[in-house]
Amino acid sequence: MPAHPPPSRHRAPSSRVSVWLCGWPLLLGLLFGLLGLAGAAQAAPLSLGKQGIQHLGSGGQLFFAGHDAAPADAASLPAWLAQQRPAGQVDLFGGAYWLHAQVRNDSSVAAWVIDPNDTLIDLVDLYVYGSAPHAAPQILLTGYQRPHEYLLHYGRNVQLAPGATYDILIRFSSPYYARAPLFGMKTQQDYRKLVGKENFLIVASIGALLALGLFNFFIFSITRDKASAYYALYVLTYGLAWAITFHVLADLFDWHQLQLHYVPFFLLPVFSTLFYMHFLQLRDYSPLLYRISKVNLVLPLLLLPSCFFALSYAHTLATIVISVWMLLALICGIVVWRRRYQPARFFVLGFVALMLPGFLILPANLGMMPAMVANAQLVTLLGGTLDGLLLAFALADQIRLLRNNLEQRVQERTLALTLSNDALLKAKEHAEVVSRHRIDFLSAMSHDIRTPLAGVIGMLKFALRDQSVKGRTQEYLRIGLHNGVSLLTILNDILDFSKIDAGKLTLETVDFDLLALIGDAAGIVQGQADAKSLLLRRELALDLPRYVRADPTRLRQILINLLGNALKFTANGEVLLEVRRARTPPRPDGSSEITFIISDTGPGIDADTLPRLFQKFEQADHSTTRRYGGTGLGLAICKELVELMQGTIGVESQVGIGSRFHFTLPLQDGSAPAADARRPARHARHACRLRILCAEDVRTNQIIIGTLLEGMGHDVTIVENGEQALHALGTGAYDCVLMDGRMPLMDGEQATRLIRDGGNAQFPIPDAHIPILALTANASEHDRQRYLAAGMDDFLSKPVDEALLFEKIDTVIDLLLARGHALPPAMPTADDTLARQFGLDDASTAAQAETPASADPMTAPVHILPLAGLSPQHLQRIAQAFLMEAPRRLDLACNAVRDGNASAAAAAFHALKGSAGYLSRPTLHGLCHKMEALASNGQLDSVGQFLPQLQEALDVARRDLEAQRAG
Repeated sequence: MPAHPPPSRHRAPSSRVSVWLCGWPLLLGLLFGLLGLAGAAQAAPLSLGKQGIQHLGSGGQLFFAGHDAAPADAASLPAWLAQQRPAGQVDLFGGAYWLHAQVRNDSSVAAWVIDPNDTLIDLVDLYVYGSAPHAAPQILLTGYQRPHEYLLHYGRNVQLAPGATYDILIRFSSPYYARAPLFGMKTQQDYRKLVGKENFLIVASIGALLALGLFNFFIFSITRDKASAYYALYVLTYGLAWAITFHVLADLFDWHQLQLHYVPFFLLPVFSTLFYMHFLQLRDYSPLLYRISKVNLVLPLLLLPSCFFALSYAHTLATIVISVWMLLALICGIVVWRRRYQPARFFVLGFVALMLPGFLILPANLGMMPAMVANAQLVTLLGGTLDGLLLAFALADQIRLLRNNLEQRVQERTLALTLSNDALLKAKEHAEVVSRHRIDFLSAMSHDIRTPLAGVIGMLKFALRDQSVKGRTQEYLRIGLHNGVSLLTILNDILDFSKIDAGKLTLETVDFDLLALIGDAAGIVQGQADAKSLLLRRELALDLPRYVRADPTRLRQILINLLGNALKFTANGEVLLEVRRARTPPRPDGSSEITFIISDTGPGIDADTLPRLFQKFEQADHSTTRRYGGTGLGLAICKELVELMQGTIGVESQVGIGSRFHFTLPLQDGSAPAADARRPARHARHACRLRILCAEDVRTNQIIIGTLLEGMGHDVTIVENGEQALHALGTGAYDCVLMDGRMPLMDGEQATRLIRDGGNAQFPIPDAHIPILALTANASEHDRQRYLAAGMDDFLSKPVDEALLFEKIDTVIDLLLARGHALPPAMPTADDTLARQFGLDDASTAAQAETPASADPMTAPVHILPLAGLSPQHLQRIAQAFLMEAPRRLDLACNAVRDGNASAAAAAFHALKGSAGYLSRPTLHGLCHKMEALASNGQLDSVGQFLPQLQEALDVARRDLEAQRAG
């Protein structure tokens, strides 16, 4: 409805706009004029029979209304009427009027309804004067702005005595009229039936439009077809327009906004045109009509402001806009239908249903034929609802055609997909294998690399304990130890890179010395700079904080990576590390922005490479890996770590001049870290002596851990697997257990669970609550949680940090004392019982074994690699252990391969590989590594092919080692 016709059956916004909504005939009606309320002289009173009166104006008088009030009684009415100015008809552009009519109730019914209808009327005042000359009239108020006695209708109840004559005076006013209003009278019984029937049709029609709109929005969410979206907007706007027309919002929500009544009617052509332009594929079927139809997009939006600035003319302008739209839409539908686009037939039928009410109603409005319908607005709404349903059928027919086309295309695509299905399956299987190998590789790397690295770091620490090591040699060893620790940190970061991708890597926040950390990072790479005769300079701002709070391990990692890259790619000149405060205000949390800049005089990086420099596996060009090595992960790790620390990283570079990497981190001011009371001084010993059982199958780790624990004042017993640990605990008394996670026969998890259960019939455990520390090279958080879940009390990763080991044992001592255990004090001096356990007594230390050396380890006799911090007697003992253990490990591997036990074979090769890592010739170690990987993947046939080579390499090693012992 363009305006606000009362909700009553007759009140759609304008009969005219409503009728014109149905069709452009309204424009024609405006040209011919409307039948108004005539101001003819009053004759006899209107007879009110049981059928009622259709319009009081047919026998009444119409006057212009001013500001004067209605007469106080019937006696004053004649004189008052004589003073009024007659009006020929109602001006559709608004105004106030009086209508007077005399009615005689010739029926036996007293309960009546006066019903203003057929257009919106803003205010209606009804005065009913009886036969008593001085009695006050009945006053009834209704209209758009007032409460309604009947839902969606203007009717008001009135009591008229049978046989009596009444003067009915009506004052009505409105800013516009869609058509001349009618004032009818019906019995209350008939009016209730009429209201019920019309309200049912109104609500059902608007509900159907709402359902169609929501359903097609759902279709759009699946198909993303714009035609469905525009159709949904069209029917929802149509439903909203008529909901306003029939005063649904006014009666249900007390919403009275006269200016907004015609806004949906102006938007109808816009959404409908967008719909049919897409639905009819107008651009393809008729480009000319496609261009002309754009008028329906522009004209309504240009005239829409009339609702707010020229409300009296809005209904007429809306009628013009709607007429143009409907005419163009019908023409477009017919043209496209004739061009054999079958869904257009429903579109044409829908617009015929929308326009038909106008052709039926308009002639009656003009007096050219009797009225064929009682409520033009309701008929128009029903026609629009039918239009919406037919358009839904049109969309469904279009979907049917698309489905048929799609079925043909699907058949063609199915054939192509069938041909490529095998390739996709193979690719999927390959990806799964690669993913599985990646996981296996990371797991093996964690254990196999950390195990020898633990030996390197442990032996370097022993060497630094030697009082005779001083000067440059001590400094070299210290730098080597720093590099070993740095390598371990880098290894941990690489192994955890998948956690970075998954967002599971956690950061620690501790106080540390920023200047010392920068010095350590520079010192680690100083040897790399010296080897290339490069100048490594540092420029630190004077206002830098000394102590900050952050993750020092991650910051050191970033610095070493960026400095190492700069030195690696710089052939001459210098590398400069600058650290300063960023020129930004402090953050709300009190942290300061610290900027680190690493500049070099290297070859520079071209502009095309810079955007992908921080991506995984990216380097400046493909020759970089061949010339300098590396995986291309370093900068990607730096970027991820910087962003985890809430910082930013970037790079600028010029080819031929150099590169400048920089990153900025928010670092909170910290304090000097408190001295760790538990950190052992050189040769520190615990106050109490414990009896410690160490379950460890690798001899190197046995020596290192045993030496560390004996140096702390404890008695240490070494066993090689979980079964031996259970036997030792069942037959001896111990205060603590260090349990390796991966051992032959029975691993650490199985042994721990049995200990916590009190053992079994074969191995009863007297103390099921003995403290157990996990000791393993598998250092991931998953492994840590797994060992703790098995019943272990704490976790130590290899290589063992001496300070951390001291702290853990100190915690165990506190726990045992709290449980009431009586622990003996540490001895002032202690014999090297571990050395005696390995046969390294004082007498044997007199002989100094000479270490064979050769420029080419592949041709020189096989010997045990010299390890810093271990005497020749220790090396002899390691060689003796290898000669005894290696053949047994090989036999176990051969038996497992023969029996088809892949896991047992992999474990045997793993153990043999650990022992072979100390040999000067890498052949045996390399074969073991390869065969362990094959066995882990179940490829025992391939393993069998390498067994002769493995046997030959072992025989050579045994021959050379035995020759050295005999010599």
